[in-house]
Amino acid sequence: MGSAGWPLIGLVAGAAAGWLWGWSASDYEAIDSAVGTALLGAVAGLLAGATAYSLTRRKRDRD
Repeated sequence: MGSAGWPLIGLVAGAAAGWLWGWSASDYEAIDSAVGTALLGAVAGLLAGATAYSLTRRKRDRD
């Protein structure tokens, strides 16, 4: 897999981290908290993955 997989990896990792954080940090309606935090984590992970992809592509094109 080339560097094009970074956004997908970021999306999955962010969603998983958000789910775990929301589930473990809430004792009232934990499922709602986990779903909401997973969505926010997925967006942040997608952004981080897209940034990583952009930086690796820019570096590869420069060489």
